[in-house]
Formats: sequence, C-alpha cells, structure tokens
Amino acid sequence: MELARLTERVLWVRGPANVGVILLDNSKVALIDSGCDQQFAKKLFELLSDYRFKVSHILNTHAHADHIGGNSFFQEKCGCKIMASTLEAPTIRQPLIQCAVLFSGAPIGDLMNRFIMANPSQVEVVTANEIKLDELRIEILDLPGHSVNQKGFLVDGVAFLADTLFPDNFFSKQRLPFNYDPNSHTQTLERLRKIEANCFIGGHFQPQNSIGSLIASNLSHLNESLDFMRGLLKTPMPQDRVVKAFLDHYGLKKTNWEYYLYRTMVNGYLSSLHKHGEIKYRVLDNLPVWYAA
Repeated sequence: MELARLTERVLWVRGPANVGVILLDNSKVALIDSGCDQQFAKKLFELLSDYRFKVSHILNTHAHADHIGGNSFFQEKCGCKIMASTLEAPTIRQPLIQCAVLFSGAPIGDLMNRFIMANPSQVEVVTANEIKLDELRIEILDLPGHSVNQKGFLVDGVAFLADTLFPDNFFSKQRLPFNYDPNSHTQTLERLRKIEANCFIGGHFQPQNSIGSLIASNLSHLNESLDFMRGLLKTPMPQDRVVKAFLDHYGLKKTNWEYYLYRTMVNGYLSSLHKHGEIKYRVLDNLPVWYAA
C-alpha cells in the first residue's frame, strides 16, 4: 500500500475500492471513502500515521460496504466526522438496511457478511452542492444509478467518480456491474461528459486524464443489457425466470447470498423499463409475470 500524488492537495491509495486523500491544514486529511474493510483501514491508518497525517473527515460516495468498510475504524481511532448524502446516510448508520433491501424482508444470515454489511458509523448528512474544509472548496457531484444517492467529489482539479465507470477488464471478468437504477445510471453517464477536471479516478479504475472511451464502453454494456431484457420479455415470463435468464445470458452462476444481490440488480432493469412504459406485469396465480408492452 502506498500514497500516490495526483496534485499538490490530492493523493490516492489503490485498493479493492480506491481511497482519495485530501490534504488539509495542520497535517489533517479528509478521505474519500474509507476502504473495503477494517483490515484495509488499519493498514491505511498506519500508512497515514507514517506521514503524521490525521483523518479529520471521511466523505462517503455511497453506502456499499466496500466503500465504507473502514468508517467505524477511523471514527473510533480519530474521532473523524463522516459525511454522506441524504439517502445513503441511513444505511451507513444502520447497515442492516442494505441486507433487508436485498432480501426484501428480515435478511438471512448469509447476507449479513462483510461484503454487504459494514460496521455502523455516525454520519452527517450533506445536502449542499459543495463543502469547504479549511477553505478548500470541494464540489459535490450528483451520480445516482449504481446506488440510490451516490455522490462524487471534485477537488483541486481531480474528479472522484465513485462507481460510475468500470474498466474493460472488469467486464471481461465479472461481465455485469451492479446497478440499483439503470435509468438513473444512464443519465449519470451522460452527465460525466460535462465534468471538467484534469484527472478522473473511480472506485475501481485508476487515475486517467480522459474518460470519454470509458463512458462509451460503459454505456454500450448498459444498453446491451437493456436490449437483452427487452428481447427477453417479448415472451411473458415469471419474475424468477427473468432473473435466471438474465444471469444465464451473462454466464453468471450465483449461489447463496450473491443470488439476492444480483436479483436486486435484475429488478432494477425491470423497474427502469417499466418506468418508461416498455414493459408491464400482471400477477397470475400469485406469480408476477412480466411482458413487453
């Protein structure tokens, strides 16, 4: 693990989910996300301590466990203030919400694991379009789609884009990124084109000077998934069979708790097309059946 400099005020640490480090006054730093888990956070804390840095703030992009896994560790060690958006903050305070949403009820034990459920932490809600930390202006970017109220941060010419974009090698390995709302995600991808920055970095891609090709690639994969769903539902299909057909199409064999994660994602595709009037559903003999409008 190492600190890499992007600008005079901004550094980053590579990880399963990358972490931004913003230099403030008097050796204080603000983190953009806190790492995937407590073990990563401990190593990051030791690294920052070697530089005599103290974490005063954590700016969370969204409430997924791989981005907030170090929150409670840093809050206990440093007493830092954690900040997040209106709809992400409740899950950071009460991570059980994430499990309940995925299971659509009181969650099974398998879902209550470190990949889904981080330790709870206290968080302050931020509703403004920018914040100032020691007179350093940080613009807040609205990036919903991957998560319900995901945010990014633009500071000192560096745009932290959370989980809006995934590199090509991700699609070759995992095939399909999680999206809570593909419709919102499509709009977010288009808005990314308008962000002016000298450097762009995501939760799962390294710093780049330009993201045009990444946006095009991610839009292409997203549209292919929507097109597949449209074609699939030309024949009416029960919802559980829709989930299976969608996962089969991408060669995804999910077992145990992962199934519920991906079922939620497939439901997001159904919701997006339903919102646009492209598909409908009826409940027949206690089974929801989806079909093209």
